[in-house]
Amino acid sequence: LWIFPRKCWPICAWPFPERRSARSPNEVWMLPRISIVTCSYNQGRFIGRTIESVLAQKYPNLEHIVVDGMSSDETPKVLSQYSHLRVIRERDRGQGEAINKGFRLATGQILGFLNSDDLLLPGALHAVAREIDPARGRHIVTGRSIYIDENDVPTGLEHPCLFTGHWRLLQTWKHHTIAQPSTFWTQEVWRRCGPLDESEHHVLDVDLFCRFSQRYRFHVLDQVLSAYRLHQQSKTCSASAEKTLAEALRVSRKYWGPWWHPRRWYLEASLAWHRHTRERAQHSASWLNASWQRAGAGRHLAALAARLRCWLLAPELALRRFWARRGRTRGWDAQRWAETLIFRSFTALHLDGLAGPTLKLSLQVSPGQTALHFAASEALPGYQPPCKLTFLLDGEVIGEQNHTPGQPMRWQLPLAGVEPGQHELTVLCDRFVVPRDLLGVEDYRPLCYRLLGLSGWESKSRAA
Repeated sequence: LWIFPRKCWPICAWPFPERRSARSPNEVWMLPRISIVTCSYNQGRFIGRTIESVLAQKYPNLEHIVVDGMSSDETPKVLSQYSHLRVIRERDRGQGEAINKGFRLATGQILGFLNSDDLLLPGALHAVAREIDPARGRHIVTGRSIYIDENDVPTGLEHPCLFTGHWRLLQTWKHHTIAQPSTFWTQEVWRRCGPLDESEHHVLDVDLFCRFSQRYRFHVLDQVLSAYRLHQQSKTCSASAEKTLAEALRVSRKYWGPWWHPRRWYLEASLAWHRHTRERAQHSASWLNASWQRAGAGRHLAALAARLRCWLLAPELALRRFWARRGRTRGWDAQRWAETLIFRSFTALHLDGLAGPTLKLSLQVSPGQTALHFAASEALPGYQPPCKLTFLLDGEVIGEQNHTPGQPMRWQLPLAGVEPGQHELTVLCDRFVVPRDLLGVEDYRPLCYRLLGLSGWESKSRAA
């Protein structure tokens, strides 16, 4: 790109041709330059893995800038092993100042910052380069991000990620958040909306994305681009969820406008209504539970009174339960709760024995075993919709079963020709229910059934 004036770069880089796995030398220059900024302070145990995840992208037109705040651990030794890095080592006043330093040096057409304990997943940068396109209004690209622990093991959960517009992003109480390590933008966006507010610490990315969304739409990729690490020293784990939400709300209010602006009136009303409906839903859930207990004790009049209170407190929940009993529940694409999307990658069994749309278990097939016995019950009896379960063993379909609400979920699946030993069983269910949607409890999991028994199943497969 050095043979072209800087002002011509966007013309040379966009739109991109269809990518092939092997590129000729003439094709490499057509890839836009991507600059990744990583700030670090005493994260020597993780930063090597972060750098390796960027190198593993095998993206030829890449600039990786690391800004280190004079770490006293093994960070300098780790950084010295990578000659391709542009390293700045000097004291700073925090993460915001460090990242701003890096972006002042960045020469890429596409920018992003990756924390020193997070990872990029294979193919992320090529996907970003393919999708970002100012000519089509795609100045910002954002994708999904999974949570991992300090040993790089996925937790099964995802970072809450949902974008529909600027006003909805300002409604932080609805959890329509952006996964920061999976978000990239053009130089134009940074010039018009940057830099980071260096006075912010815990939610500086929320502040930046609020400014971004004022001028640009986020182009959303339904692809996991990064891994967000959770460990005891991370900012996410060091602060409570309540504190994080309070900080995000404080930042959001900066963009609501003056007191007379319609946006402020709308957002104030939305926040008040959210708090009101949440409180009503919680009280309604307690009365619904009380009605079940009283009915079980034979106190039918008291149960009816509790049920009436439940209906009066949250009639919208009663209406959803009414339709759920008739098999009309929301599908995955129409999900109302951003919190439910956290479980899109979750394939284990919950600690209470409940399973979601995809369940993967380790199965031990014994010599001479000719059938697999599966036993389950409905996740929310009375509200479970008709569903279809598909059973796969090592990726091959071994059976399909249709479930009618109220009927037992007990089936026998043939294992003819299956070799004895360890296998992976996958159970797919095409319908689910969300307890928050029907009962008002703070449980946003997509649930399909409760596993009661499975021949050959190893219980160690169960996860939180």
